[in-house]
Amino acid sequence: MSIGYSAEDTIDLPVEYQQKWGINLLHFHIEKGGEQFRADEISLPECWEFTKSTGNLCHTSAVNIDEAEKHFAKLKESHEKIIHFTISSGLSSGYQNACAAANGDPDIYVFDSRFTSGTIAMYVLFAQQWEKEGKSFEEICSLLEEKKKAFQGSMFIGTTYYLYKGGRCSKLAAIGATLLKIRPIIVPDKDGKFTVGKKYIGPYARCLNNYIKDLLNSHRPIDKTRCFYNYSSIDPKILEDVLKQLKEFGFQEIYSFPVNVINGYHAGPEANGLMFFYAD
Repeated sequence: MSIGYSAEDTIDLPVEYQQKWGINLLHFHIEKGGEQFRADEISLPECWEFTKSTGNLCHTSAVNIDEAEKHFAKLKESHEKIIHFTISSGLSSGYQNACAAANGDPDIYVFDSRFTSGTIAMYVLFAQQWEKEGKSFEEICSLLEEKKKAFQGSMFIGTTYYLYKGGRCSKLAAIGATLLKIRPIIVPDKDGKFTVGKKYIGPYARCLNNYIKDLLNSHRPIDKTRCFYNYSSIDPKILEDVLKQLKEFGFQEIYSFPVNVINGYHAGPEANGLMFFYAD
């Protein structure tokens, strides 16, 4: 059995890791000022600056059905089976489009991650581990679904300006958050849509530190095999302190990468997310 692993670029992996882990990517799209770009053709700072200077939004769109069909057909030339990992169906049409492109093919499994970014990458690594252990394609698909019960994913928001511009919070809430230095946490609900979780108040670095501490002090045992820490932008010293905290906690593998334009645009600068799995 040969399984081809596929994902959208919302997985937020640098090219070298895409190649190292054998993950074939499909790219989202973004429209800025009437121009269309593939997500890997434009930077986050460009999009933020465009919105800040013009007041106009950039618009993101998922991989369409035709693109996904061609992608799967190409993968089928070298693999018997395909597992395709998508951003949460509660956030994008990527999952639905990929399912339509698979068209009921029993050799193509489309997996709804119910989150995004490093969480997707960890699901891929679990699947590849199970394949090495000799699990069948059907067993791997079933285990992936079961694993959803154990994931932890959230985002620490540094500024609410871009959430407001994108209609994800009210102007009053955005102004209040800025004046009071409120740093909200964004978490997925039961449908995989983003909702506001805990709110931290105070200086950015202190709130971020408390966010990390609260997650690591969970009442559930944490699988310390690996974690992902993704960010839209971050001060190098603050990042160094966060990674030190994660290492001291005992994570064996710590992966820290910047997010791409799709995940980072609405989250805004200084957005960060810690992702791991619970052991139970």
